[in-house]
Amino acid sequence: MAEKKLPKGIYLRKDGRYMWRFKYAGVTYSGYSRKLSEATKAMRDKRYEVEHGIFSKEQNIILDVWFYEWLEVYKAADCKTSTLNLYKNVYNRYIKRNLGKKQVKSLRADMIQRFINKVAGEYSKSVAATINFLLYDSLRQAVRNGIIAKNPMENTTPPKYKDPGKKRALSAEAERKFLDAAKESNYYPLYRLASLTGMRIGEVLGMQWQDVDFDKGELHITHTMCYTPGRGQYLDSPKSAASRRIIPMEKNSEVYTLLREWRRKQRHQRLQAGKYWQPLEGMEDIVFTSNHGTPHYDMNVRTDQRKIVAHLKASGVEIDSCTFHTLRHCFATRCIENGMDPKVLQALLGHSTFAMTMDLYCDVMEDVKRKEMQKIMAAL
Repeated sequence: MAEKKLPKGIYLRKDGRYMWRFKYAGVTYSGYSRKLSEATKAMRDKRYEVEHGIFSKEQNIILDVWFYEWLEVYKAADCKTSTLNLYKNVYNRYIKRNLGKKQVKSLRADMIQRFINKVAGEYSKSVAATINFLLYDSLRQAVRNGIIAKNPMENTTPPKYKDPGKKRALSAEAERKFLDAAKESNYYPLYRLASLTGMRIGEVLGMQWQDVDFDKGELHITHTMCYTPGRGQYLDSPKSAASRRIIPMEKNSEVYTLLREWRRKQRHQRLQAGKYWQPLEGMEDIVFTSNHGTPHYDMNVRTDQRKIVAHLKASGVEIDSCTFHTLRHCFATRCIENGMDPKVLQALLGHSTFAMTMDLYCDVMEDVKRKEMQKIMAAL
């Protein structure tokens, strides 16, 4: 059967979505739809809007309306679903109540400057920087669409963000105490794997048995587990191109043994569950599952980890806050302490830039230098 010819400007992507795209007056417009009919209509409507200057005539559009237009039409073209949901959450939580009902044309530089200064002083650097970006980029597109003549943020100054401070890894002793205390947890295999490989929580939860090559001794990082309200859990591509990587797994190493033992346990759980083993569609091959074959929620893992740390502190153990990302940091720290080349570490961690690895490397080396100087001073 001959393949159905698509209308001009519409393309069928590998993920099954239809992408529409056209250029008008030097500006590219695009979007995605699940159905061909929806893509055709969306492209036709958007072309009519830009050719007839509907946006430039709509002088009373409020930020709430424009932000979602910008997000769903322009950002959807180059952002992952998880990123779009992050942007929606940040807008709804921090921007909407302050600026959402204001007309885009009424937004002034001084008004925005006071707002971004306020959020920079109250929230983390990552949240404040995201707010700054969302306002700037959405208003820049508003200029391109003729809604406003100039982006008011061109006349603002990036605020001074709160210093988040350096996140420190646990000492080798504190890490051992945490892992010992976690052995009774159902999530212990996840914690130990993270401390032995530096994998992110989404990468651990999204790993499938097809990614585990016992013969070659390799772990292939090809997916990450995501969650969004309404859609639930789903597998997505890794955080960045660099995040798609291979982690060596020596035969009979602790990682190798841990996964072998877990696979035997999972098979036993599946036999016991019988008809109650009900994995999510498309996730039948997930490595770490509940007693019923469903993937774990990262929120549950984080809650369990907080309880373990609280128990340790209550029993008198000196331990700083330990998150799943702390275990990734611990892995990197142990690698540096044992002389691993930073470029090799970058590849293992899946850092997109060498600078990210070197920031971590320099932090750890400060402690190493201090210890070495203490040895020298004792000898002198």
